[in-house]
Amino acid sequence: MGSYLSTSGTGSNKCPMHQTKGIDHIVLLKTRPDATPEQITSLINGVNSLSTIDGVLSVSIGRVFVEQDWMDDRTGGVTYALRVRLRDKDALHRYQDDEGHKKIIRDAVAPIITEKPVAVDFESHLVMG
Repeated sequence: MGSYLSTSGTGSNKCPMHQTKGIDHIVLLKTRPDATPEQITSLINGVNSLSTIDGVLSVSIGRVFVEQDWMDDRTGGVTYALRVRLRDKDALHRYQDDEGHKKIIRDAVAPIITEKPVAVDFESHLVMG
């Protein structure tokens, strides 16, 4: 079971080596079936480049997989998911306003999706395994 690292209070359970509280930005994409391998590569490279934005701690993107029959119903047609971990809410605002972020949406995301992405943001504590 992972350990919970708290940033609240003044106790000795704070870990100075890790940012333990932050914002997670999750985006679910439904890509067109005719999206080319080059377009998918552009999407992945574009999303990975978001890691250079001030306040972005990490970025990940991957194709949604279905390995068992029971997994199929829960995808809702989503083909790619991405997660951006940000330092705080101010970093989320900078990320959303960043011209590079807007360019990736315009040039790499919008041309290959079938509908508006689902995006959610939440504040969370980092749990180390």
